[in-house]
Amino acid sequence: MITNELSIKFVEAYKDSHLLPSNLDERLSFLALLTIDLLANIEGSRYQNFLESLQGSDDIKSFDFEKFDFTQSEQLVIKQATAHLNDEKINNLLTRFNEIQKAFDLSKLKRFEAITLYEQTLKLLQEPKVFDLIQSDAKTFDFQLRPDDFSRLIASIVKSSKKLAVYDAMASTGELSNYLAQLNPHWHFTTESLLQNPYYLIHKFVIAGNDDSLVSQSYSLNSTPLIKPSTFDLAFALYEPTAVRKSVSSKVKKSREGGSLSGHYDPKRIDLDIISPQYNDHALIQHLLWSINKSGVAIAFVGRGALQRIEEAKSRKYLIENNYVDAVIQLPTSLINARTVDLFAVILRKNKQTDDIVFIDVSSYFNRDIKRNKLVREGEIATILAERKSIPDISQVITNKQVEELSLIDETKKESNFSLSVSAYIRRSKKFIDPTSIDELIDELGLIQDNTNQLFEKLMRKN
Repeated sequence: MITNELSIKFVEAYKDSHLLPSNLDERLSFLALLTIDLLANIEGSRYQNFLESLQGSDDIKSFDFEKFDFTQSEQLVIKQATAHLNDEKINNLLTRFNEIQKAFDLSKLKRFEAITLYEQTLKLLQEPKVFDLIQSDAKTFDFQLRPDDFSRLIASIVKSSKKLAVYDAMASTGELSNYLAQLNPHWHFTTESLLQNPYYLIHKFVIAGNDDSLVSQSYSLNSTPLIKPSTFDLAFALYEPTAVRKSVSSKVKKSREGGSLSGHYDPKRIDLDIISPQYNDHALIQHLLWSINKSGVAIAFVGRGALQRIEEAKSRKYLIENNYVDAVIQLPTSLINARTVDLFAVILRKNKQTDDIVFIDVSSYFNRDIKRNKLVREGEIATILAERKSIPDISQVITNKQVEELSLIDETKKESNFSLSVSAYIRRSKKFIDPTSIDELIDELGLIQDNTNQLFEKLMRKN
């Protein structure tokens, strides 16, 4: 299903119903109504009955919502849908929604597609000149969203039919949690995001089929935490790395997402004495560990630097000596976009029964998907992790003591870097060539050729 084209059509409906992009109240009501419409396409039944009754009502403000069997979260969405729109605008929107439904046959819409469609529509509406953008069919607009690869991997590693308490410490725009909720609607989700209106996150949880979420527009690394310690069965964060190194004083430890690590922290949560002032990766890892219960699991998606930078040797020593690191998984390159820095999944537990770490290299487990790589064989990755076996070219089980010994940077002082880099423990017998790099090179050569041709043509015209 072409969600890009659909999102443009929904924004056109927004424009044609005389709603203003700058009016945040109207935008909220529109997105709430869109949420219900998407659910009506996915499930039909009571959502479709509600919309038909709403469109047939003479006075929406006096409409009886109680006769419909809606959950608490759904009731919130419904109240938002009618809070800032009059009868005429709602009827116009519903009419346009019906036209779009017939034109695109949305009867086969899946929850995953609906979440993506909602987020793409929201992203367009948040653009400063959205109406000018859609007049050009938004052909150059970047619809890039956080992909579902990470959610599928988490779901494969942590399988449970029980109602798990789940925490997303860096929800960003929320797709990671929303996609995971679509796979496990019975889990309870707590999310923290600095970037997104909490109501928009609730909308996507409702689309995912989840009615048990707590969302907050906050920063997980604030000195006063939103959550309580030892609360969650599963905690995770996608901390997309950057190649830019921050230069800060030793007294102030700034974050990349707007908060700071200056001030007092409970050392049981974040020990500032072993955290690098330039990077927050290990502060986040310690926060995740602090948040999970004794049998819980934490998964931090981080860049290569957090696994091997000398400045963070103390942080890695802390993790290894406390036997928190269960596994480190090297993921394929370019999972988010073609330029994404290498990402790794660090699996952490408080109740490990062994004193070793499984290093897994699944950098070749992908399919090329337009402008990025798409992770595959997540179930196989989960099996390798569970079996904790050494497999040539793929996995290696290393004891905590071996990690320290193999990472020595000063033999005399017995000083170790405590490297957690997968490549330090797994040597490929065959050279693996990432076709992404080849594709990028071909693209760049093509651009160079085009520029050369243009310059040559100008030169010929002058002569």
